Formats: sequence, structure tokens, C-alpha cells
Amino acid sequence: MSDLILPTIGSSGYFELRAPFDTIVVVNERYTCQAIRRISDYLANNEDVKADIYDKYQLPEAEFFDDSQKNMYIVSLQSEKGHWLYVPARYIVKYPEVNGIPYRTMMIGVSLPPMVADRDYSFVITDIQNLVTDSLGVIPTVKLVETSRVLLVSREKHDLEQANRTATTNGNVTDRSRYISTQIALDRALTKIQELETYIKNQLP
Repeated sequence: MSDLILPTIGSSGYFELRAPFDTIVVVNERYTCQAIRRISDYLANNEDVKADIYDKYQLPEAEFFDDSQKNMYIVSLQSEKGHWLYVPARYIVKYPEVNGIPYRTMMIGVSLPPMVADRDYSFVITDIQNLVTDSLGVIPTVKLVETSRVLLVSREKHDLEQANRTATTNGNVTDRSRYISTQIALDRALTKIQELETYIKNQLP
């Protein structure tokens, strides 16, 4: 049984199993190896390993007797949702790397209040993409999703809301707006310094 694939107890991820377990395992579900026991261990505890595993999964009877002689390992797998599988080690094709780093895709949702229907968001999308790239080192895909139908708003309410938004965007209320204001002031100062240096150089004899 030197060619058997035995996962590490506690390892989690996506297991690749041979038929018929490939149709029993829940697709795209992470499983954790909770235990590895030999057939002799089941028999010593008066557990009917033939009925509970080989007959349950309709495995060949001859295979059970062969595995009994070899004292086959039985691998206990549990899914994140509590689904259990008891798999003879010969049916494991591939198991998760213990030292692997778990990865997943994520999406950040930003809910906006009602805005003018023809509002241009292209500059906001660019800012969001740049912010994510600067912060996380990845290039995101930003999409606009309409979450309501078009509604009519009175001119008075529109003007009031627009004034409030303008005051907010010019009020340096966020770290980013303060950063932009500081960057603009710095650029202006550097320009003046450059002009002053040029002036001094031109005035020197």
C-alpha cells in the first residue's frame, strides 16, 4: 500500500476522489480530513465496516476482502456543511496541500443614495480602481449596477441635495479628500520653489 495517498489529519480543501465517490462528494465544497483509521480498528470496536462503508457505497465485495487482508486505511472527510464521507484510501486521487494558502475572490459593495439619472461616474470608477490597486496591489473590475427605477425629484430638493454634496466634496471630510488637497497645495508650492530657484539662478552674475 505504499502508493496510497493519505492526507494529513486536519487538512482542508478540495479532494479529488475516484468513482463512485466522485459523484457523492459535494461539488465545490471544502472537506476536512477528520480521521484516518484502519479496517482492523473498525473491527476491534465492533463496527461493521463492510455494511457501513463498502455496502453503503456499493463497492465490490471482492474489494472489501482484498482491503481487509491489506488492513486498508479509511479516511473520514467532513464538509463545511457537515456532510461526512468515509473513503477507503485507494479512492483518493488528490488531496489539498497542507501548506497551501487559502484564496477567495471578494467583492466590495458601495450603496449610493438616489442621484441624478444621467450622472457621470467614470471619474469615480477610476478613483476606486486606483485606490484598490494602490492599497491591495490588484487591478479590480468595477461595474455599475442599478438598484432602483428612475424617480422624479422636485427642483427644490434637487438643488438642496446638490448644494449639500458640493459642500461635502469641498469640505475635506475624508482622508482621501484631505490627501488630494494636500497634494495640490504641495504641487503648487513645488512649482513656486522651482520658479524661485530659476529666478535666483538668472539673477546671479
